[in-house]
Amino acid sequence: MKKLTIYPLLGLLLLTGGCKKFLDVTPKGKFLPTTVADYELFMNDLLQADAGFANIEYMGDDLSFTDDQVTSGGDTRRVKSYLWLKEVYKDLEDDAEWTRMYNNIYNCNLVLQNIETATGGAPSDVGRISAEARIQRAYNYFHLAMLFGKDYDAATAATDLAVPMPLIPDLEAKSKRATVKEVYDQVFTDLNTALATPGLPDFGRNYVHPGKVAAYALLSRIHLYMGNYEQAQKWADAALAMKSTLVDYNTFSFILPSKPFNGVNNKPTADVNPENLFTKTNSASNAVTTFMISPELFQLLGEKDLRYVYTFTRIERSGLPTTNPYPIYFANMLNYSIGVPEMMLIKAECLARSGKKDDALNLLNTLRKQRFKPADYTDLTATDADAALALVMTERRKELLYHGLRWFDLKRLNRDPRFKKDLTRTYKGQLYTLPANSQWYLLEIAPKIISINPAIIQNPR
Repeated sequence: MKKLTIYPLLGLLLLTGGCKKFLDVTPKGKFLPTTVADYELFMNDLLQADAGFANIEYMGDDLSFTDDQVTSGGDTRRVKSYLWLKEVYKDLEDDAEWTRMYNNIYNCNLVLQNIETATGGAPSDVGRISAEARIQRAYNYFHLAMLFGKDYDAATAATDLAVPMPLIPDLEAKSKRATVKEVYDQVFTDLNTALATPGLPDFGRNYVHPGKVAAYALLSRIHLYMGNYEQAQKWADAALAMKSTLVDYNTFSFILPSKPFNGVNNKPTADVNPENLFTKTNSASNAVTTFMISPELFQLLGEKDLRYVYTFTRIERSGLPTTNPYPIYFANMLNYSIGVPEMMLIKAECLARSGKKDDALNLLNTLRKQRFKPADYTDLTATDADAALALVMTERRKELLYHGLRWFDLKRLNRDPRFKKDLTRTYKGQLYTLPANSQWYLLEIAPKIISINPAIIQNPR
């Protein structure tokens, strides 16, 4: 049995990740991939479409818990994250999200190292599968860097620490943390290589498989967080040129209005949402279900916004009125996909930042018309580009709620005096604060991971 130095598990991930689907048909659970078809099975794994992180939802300013909910949570990662405590993990506690993303990366590395010499399969298949692996690896490394590393700053990126970045499937390697620049450089290399691959289609054949549009969308997201607004708009335009579908929330209705938890007619799940450009479901959805909307977000949304209507309710699962002070979340499915609305919002932000307020507002209003009943809708207006930018930020928060982005947005916007923000919570009369630009925006690396590989340096606590 091998000791892993990055993945906090024992045993071969090869036998717990991509091979899970065919363990039952191989002797003693062992599988040695040799063909192109064998390696494609790793990219067919549904876990490749899993975002692999959700705990940051507890740390942002879009949800809230009652004192009773915090108390009942006990000594858990959720409660510690919600209160921004210094130490989140117990000594022997795993970080399931770190593990999930590195599991996916391991499978991508395995494919990329071996598929060129695998038997069978057309060259176009080899190219397509390799490109898919590069896009998935880029997604995971970018989001790991955003979780555990500093924001990209060209002046310090070459020395700021991000995360370990193994590029080969070596379970014995004691990888140190790569720098933010090294991770971003690799992400861009992977995405550019994938896009230059002749076999990569515009759209993947199902939600597990990314195509060119997924790479465009991911590039747009990355450049936005880097502050490269011209590039962010370029790639948003490229993605929107391929797909610009919006879902009209006016087509939604409750299956049983007296019990919203019974579901919503016509509301697509994350895996089949026609707005998606790069589909990412979230297996942690069932752990992020019982909470209230934060008072601030409640005020921003208002009760006529259909994004509120079909996400929050004052009725408990039992059908009785909630005793919570604010409406509760009932959607029960986190959608971490990169979609058309996000591309529209990125483009609108870039336009506003370049002084094109009317063009920015036109995009916002095009989106918002699908989110209100006609009788409740009015166009947004702004007197100048700064006012338009503020509207974009508000709309971004409302549209992308519980998409795994609010924590990242807080992190990047804290660099801007116009938007920087201290977060506060009160629990049993005690005030908890997360100042803007706090070092705790860099997540704690689980002590168990560091004990396995002491080469990994902990973030400041």
